[in-house]
Amino acid sequence: MLSLFGWVALKGLAAKTTDTFVAGLVFRSVTLAVLFGAIAFRASRRAGAGWAAALVGALLGWPLRNVGVEASTNVLAWLQDGSVLTWLGGLRGLGTRLTLWLALLGASLATASGRHVTIDVVTRALGDGVRRPLASLGGLVAALVCLVSAWGFLDFTAVDAFGAPPGGSPSTQLAAVTGGLGRHASRALVQARIDLHVAGRVLTGTPWSESVTGEEWNEWLGDAPELASQHETDPARRRSPLLSLPQEASRGLLVKDFGLIIPFGLLMMALRFVLWVLRGAPVESAHGPAAVP
Repeated sequence: MLSLFGWVALKGLAAKTTDTFVAGLVFRSVTLAVLFGAIAFRASRRAGAGWAAALVGALLGWPLRNVGVEASTNVLAWLQDGSVLTWLGGLRGLGTRLTLWLALLGASLATASGRHVTIDVVTRALGDGVRRPLASLGGLVAALVCLVSAWGFLDFTAVDAFGAPPGGSPSTQLAAVTGGLGRHASRALVQARIDLHVAGRVLTGTPWSESVTGEEWNEWLGDAPELASQHETDPARRRSPLLSLPQEASRGLLVKDFGLIIPFGLLMMALRFVLWVLRGAPVESAHGPAAVP
């Protein structure tokens, strides 16, 4: 939520208000109204003071409609196009990946407590002595499906993102995935270190595309052989701070790495189904766990 909020906030602050486009004005007015109203109500504990302060904040949106547009545009462009977040598809891409992770986590927890989606039109009419064995059988089948699907997603990611041979053995595919993850992670750490050096400059107004000198860039890259082609020959030349990898595009580089969340989540769900069956396939309600006979 913080990632998506940051993206929306920067988009709102970077939006220049014109005769036909008022997104920046609306964002500033609403934000100032909420802040002023909350502060006034917190200080006075009176609803009237809160509403009055909120009105003042909303009116201030007009004179401040274009304040900070250039600075916000610079910061947003840097985060989207010149930082380690570029490798994740920007702030919105990070939010998307984390939302997927949250969904799989929720599915795993639901499975553990017997709240997963089931079609129980027939089993509801059966007695408990028949219903539980059928539920256990269904849980084992679901575990098998999740396990097979997890391997399918992992195999596809190994081929698509890490160059593994199609139809390779499990050890070959896993080696390609682990090797690719290690390579991307090590370079992402270099990019993150560059971001820490550049952040202060971008936040204080330096154009992100000219925030690094050639001398600094060469020092940050170090002596890694695979990055030798990116060294600058002119120490005084100013450039963007985005790192790239040989034969791999930086934009969205880690998106497929984060796609491994899917097979990992499916594997966890398969284990949860097995554990649920071993517990006797209990179904827990919103009021607490059901007793296992």
